Amino acid sequence: MSRLFEPITIGGVTIPNRIAMSPMCMYACDDEDGKVTEWHLVHYASRAVGQVGLIIVEATAVTPEGRISARDLGIWSDDQIAGLRKLTDLVHSHGSKIAIQLAHAGRKATVPGAIAPSAIAFSEEYAVPEEMSQEQIRRTVKAFAEAARRAKEAGFDIVEIHGAHGYLINEFLSPLTNQRMDMYGGST
Repeated sequence: MSRLFEPITIGGVTIPNRIAMSPMCMYACDDEDGKVTEWHLVHYASRAVGQVGLIIVEATAVTPEGRISARDLGIWSDDQIAGLRKLTDLVHSHGSKIAIQLAHAGRKATVPGAIAPSAIAFSEEYAVPEEMSQEQIRRTVKAFAEAARRAKEAGFDIVEIHGAHGYLINEFLSPLTNQRMDMYGGST
């Protein structure tokens, strides 16, 4: 049990203990602009005060149409960096490390403009997403890269790419949601 409280180094980042907080969507962006709010600062800093070694920030949208909900945290614009920097500085001031989970909801987005590998709705309650063109795929890949750059600029210690739970990256990996016959689907 004592190892739980020992530091661990992963990929060059030394985490003060082996206690991590998993990312959990909070849907707390009241202005629907994806920017950090006072709520985020209190929520994450309180975990750092409690000595959580690694705090992983919720699924953070790399594009506006890639949000799970309109109240998701975002990292699609340089305008969002200042708030994220305030958050990382606050968490670091209490000795914790902080990671961010970069995400795109794909067909599970509940905001206008949902896109996916194929035009297959998540369920009857969801709109049918637009099948992504190859140009949209390239732009989305670039959006992930730009989000990683912003995360670094904002002071995050670790970047996690969300590729599970039926969101966009997971959709590309499943024959149930990816019925494309081009270089982004089929048997490739």
